[in-house]
Amino acid sequence: MFNQILNALVSGMVGTIAFVVLKAVISGQDTSTWTSAEISMITIIPVVMGILVIVGMFMGLTKIRGTGK
Repeated sequence: MFNQILNALVSGMVGTIAFVVLKAVISGQDTSTWTSAEISMITIIPVVMGILVIVGMFMGLTKIRGTGK
């Protein structure tokens, strides 16, 4: 059980680092010729990725709790 909790914490850290890196890459893009729809779609990617990481962590922790191991 300790290993699974540790894996969840590590995946959370990796997800956070990936979120920050992706946000920095997106903010460094030259968006002067982009339409507002393109800007809206590209700026939501880090947020969606962060939500998926959080949901995945909670699903993993729920699975651990459900197995009772």
